[in-house]
Amino acid sequence: MLVTKLLPFAAAALLTTAAFAQVNCSDNLWPLRLVNANGVPAPSTLDPSTGRYTYKFANESVYLAFDPTIASGTYYVHVTSAGLEEVVSTNDPMDRFVSVENNAGVISLSLPFTNNQDPAVYGLGLGGQGQSILLKFRSSEFTPCSWKVLLGDKWDLTYGPTHPYLIDGGIHPVTGQCAVRSYDGFVIGDGNGSDVTGSVFRDADRDGVRDAGETGLGGWEVRLVSEGDERTALTDATGAWRFANVPKGTYTVELEVKTGYVATAAATREVNVCECADLAVQQFAVAQSVLPCNAKPVCFWKSKNGRNKCNTFHWIPALHLVNNCGGYVAPGSRDQIGSFFGCANSWNMGNQLSSELLAMHCNVVAGYVHPDCVIQDPTLGQMTIGQLLQRAAQSLACHPYTPVWHSQRQYQTCLKNALERANDNRIWR
Repeated sequence: MLVTKLLPFAAAALLTTAAFAQVNCSDNLWPLRLVNANGVPAPSTLDPSTGRYTYKFANESVYLAFDPTIASGTYYVHVTSAGLEEVVSTNDPMDRFVSVENNAGVISLSLPFTNNQDPAVYGLGLGGQGQSILLKFRSSEFTPCSWKVLLGDKWDLTYGPTHPYLIDGGIHPVTGQCAVRSYDGFVIGDGNGSDVTGSVFRDADRDGVRDAGETGLGGWEVRLVSEGDERTALTDATGAWRFANVPKGTYTVELEVKTGYVATAAATREVNVCECADLAVQQFAVAQSVLPCNAKPVCFWKSKNGRNKCNTFHWIPALHLVNNCGGYVAPGSRDQIGSFFGCANSWNMGNQLSSELLAMHCNVVAGYVHPDCVIQDPTLGQMTIGQLLQRAAQSLACHPYTPVWHSQRQYQTCLKNALERANDNRIWR
């Protein structure tokens, strides 16, 4: 897998992170600050058994704000069960490396090794200054409504990113100073179950963001889908929808876009329900259209519901799809398509490009997207979906294996990003 191959290299490259010298090397010299998206610290209560405070959140929007005195550098961040039995972070392990730039106490963040186009959501930093980063995690069987977040600038990746104790304390081997290792606990809700809620609105200016005066849409179907279950809800007169008492697990929330409309933001969203508190899903945005340009992303086609809409496979060989080793493949069944999506990664950028290419072809074959739909990509410019598909297939035919050192990797990354934006309904002209 990509993460297991690149994590040791990332560790070696980033061990030069500086830390302030201290008299001793105790943990939590730079305390964590857990806040909401606006940088407001969550309420906390003292745990008499540990003498430490635990943050309490009403929902799963938990952000990490770095202490204003922490040194600039790169830190590893992950979330575990409250007793450190397991890592429960759900983001890509490469996205757990967070680069911190401290400018007189104002923190700016970036992800130096990300493999994703939109790898993270940044909120405001402590007190509204600078940035914080959204923590992505699932529930744990050990502590279903309690978690612990850890960060540090010294790590041991010998046992991979699922090892809960990979962040080390003590003396930093490069600087000779105390390594940073900080952690804090947090809880969500009261454990009385989760309602999953959201809304659908008419996006008049097609920017994917709900502005003043943009009204909700009633009578639109929304589905909550898991591997073994599917629920359906209709929006009310204000555009709001709700699924009550959802068990913990990973789901996709899918908006059924009506004929004559196009989604101006992603119409399918993956959510992790903790069963501890209610979960608000980002609003669905739609606008009227002429051509069908209502794409579904990779996670939709990977799901059982998406695979059931894949009815023909004879056209797949013409796509020149490749696996992670650069070998040409042609999935010939719904299960093979699901497996192909599930295994795709960007060690070979051709493999990641193949995943987005197959998803867009599924969109075209299923009638969600017309080949003449026009995109306006920030890198490739304006073109039709048909032209973008042709470019991607031609690139894969000539260059099936594009690891990090390959001259065509950057171009294939541009193609992959354009297809990903189109599959997520973010660049329709």
